[in-house]
Amino acid sequence: MKAITPKYLCASIALACAGTVGAATLEERVEMLEQQAGNQQAAAQAQAGNTQLSFGGFIKADTLVSKYSNGELAGGSIGRDFMVPSTIPVGGEESSEEIDFTAKQSRFWLKSKTQTDVGEIASHIEVDAQTNGMGDERISNSYAVRLRHAYLTWDKWLFGQTWSTFFNVSALPETLDFVGAAGTVFERQQQIRYTHGGLMLAMENPSSTLYGGSANPYDDNAMPDLVARYNFTGDWGNVSLSAMGREIAYQDTIGGVDQDESEYGYAVSLAGKWMLGKDDVRFQANYGNAMGRYTTLNAFRAGQIEADGSIELIDQWSAVLALRHHWNEQWRTNIALSVSEADNPDTVTDTTNKMIQSAHANLIWQVAKPLSLGGEFIYADREIESGDDGDLKRLQFTAKYAF
Repeated sequence: MKAITPKYLCASIALACAGTVGAATLEERVEMLEQQAGNQQAAAQAQAGNTQLSFGGFIKADTLVSKYSNGELAGGSIGRDFMVPSTIPVGGEESSEEIDFTAKQSRFWLKSKTQTDVGEIASHIEVDAQTNGMGDERISNSYAVRLRHAYLTWDKWLFGQTWSTFFNVSALPETLDFVGAAGTVFERQQQIRYTHGGLMLAMENPSSTLYGGSANPYDDNAMPDLVARYNFTGDWGNVSLSAMGREIAYQDTIGGVDQDESEYGYAVSLAGKWMLGKDDVRFQANYGNAMGRYTTLNAFRAGQIEADGSIELIDQWSAVLALRHHWNEQWRTNIALSVSEADNPDTVTDTTNKMIQSAHANLIWQVAKPLSLGGEFIYADREIESGDDGDLKRLQFTAKYAF
């Protein structure tokens, strides 16, 4: 992470514009320009106020060698870039193998902090090129940037897009795969959040995913998703208990009849990270009848639209258990196991996802503080209601430079 003070920023901009050369080091050139800038620099500092900027991110280059037991995953599918359980082929007669190279997970973020009469106001904006369909491999592998985070904080309040309050990010295993354990809670969205000590309360953007309709997702909710979470923290690590209540709603034409239906469901999550010296154990246990898109990368939907237009919510559970072990200062290993299952109604189709399982094991070499190299073996299995299943076996090699 690089901190940028207004003084340093002004001098750097002046250096770029003037094309000054000849000083032995950047520091000497900046000092010279500071002396030359004089009143102009003082004016720029006053205009910048008390705002401090910082930036960071990483370059991540991945090589993925994949084998699917029951079919082929087409090029351009998001499942070729990282493990997306719902894309694992099922029911095919032959296996397939693919190799992919990608740098789309590379990331950049910019933060600011401003001291004001009403306290500190901070912001965070972050982008990468992952999961965006704008681009392909034909000529230049050019991909459009997508928004990950964009939020501001003031006092105890947060406004904008970031990780859902229902998600304890510290419980996510350290995998080379972009998401990792299949059953994890994984959701970023717009929200208004209030935090006081260990208590977090939030109203978050609603969206309903349902089987049996003509659209997915539906954006017909009249109520936000409501989340309450409490965090217990200490030198031993942290544990969080989260509860969510949400409306599952849709407006559509079912059986030739216009329908406007809604049901209210819930979900709970126990998650955390337990420290074992330098090592740690990470865990999640999630359950509810309205988890839907919040877990397993939307492999399961929140409900089924029945023939009469009513909504039947779907009970779902998932669990994650992971161990991180440091062999020494430079080498570490992560092992993560996960399972996720839905108790689907009898009326769903035979191709509806029933169970997802995954396992990850990696070895990471911290070559230097900013540079890491690693290899990971991934296994995942997808089972559908008909009883058919398919699995993914993948080797992933990663080079990552964090700045």
